[in-house]
Amino acid sequence: MSDFDNIGKLMHLKLTEIKPGEKFSESKFIIKAAAETVLQADGRNWIPVIVKEISDYQYQVVSNHFVYAVAQQAQLERVWCIVISPESQNIEQAKILAREVLPKVNLNTASRDTILAALKYLISEPNSALKGVDPIIATNQIADSNRKTWSNFNPIITLRCGITKGKKLDALTKVFFFSSLPASPPLPLPEIMSIKSASRDEVFTRLSYLSKSQIDGFEAIDLEKLSDVIFSASKGKWKSLNPISKLECGIDTIKIKALKKVFSL
Repeated sequence: MSDFDNIGKLMHLKLTEIKPGEKFSESKFIIKAAAETVLQADGRNWIPVIVKEISDYQYQVVSNHFVYAVAQQAQLERVWCIVISPESQNIEQAKILAREVLPKVNLNTASRDTILAALKYLISEPNSALKGVDPIIATNQIADSNRKTWSNFNPIITLRCGITKGKKLDALTKVFFFSSLPASPPLPLPEIMSIKSASRDEVFTRLSYLSKSQIDGFEAIDLEKLSDVIFSASKGKWKSLNPISKLECGIDTIKIKALKKVFSL
């Protein structure tokens, strides 16, 4: 007979039927002192060990490893346990609730309040690498960015929010993660066209390619306005694309290089 139908139940299991889980370390003094309190309570652990069943009447610790170590130290014959469904998300939840691991939030979708709370937590840690970072400024910069497409933390470096490459950026991995989004196929490169003869729609189409491909920051530019400015400009005497940088439309020398991917003279 199997105990798989006992998931969620509080059970008094034999210690010999329970295998240890992940490596656990704690002061011997703390474990011994805690074991004494368990013995003084007639050998009852009031905080249960969280286990999963690995075969008939055989279990493994997945959370509350400290309680299991105390039970071993007290040499209990039986230990009060809760049997958990073995899915990874359930085990992760048990570890989070036992404060054995930190919860993490998806930075692609996290709300502004969640980002702020997470940054304040990291900054408040002893010897935090993020000491000196203003959590409100950093939160505003991150929350207002196009985070849905991020697959790593590198875009944060360009936000000038006090979080720089190295220890500061690495500290974010403690509480944030990214969705495993499938890579989108690259957009087809439009035919290079003379910027002098291109229609307004043809200008917009090529700027839209640069924006959707997230090339050199074009995704942050007002394409409608930029298309109007470029199309309306007097381009007859242009000998290069450089005059576009003087049109006060958000185009700098880096973006001029990107424009050469889709425009000629």
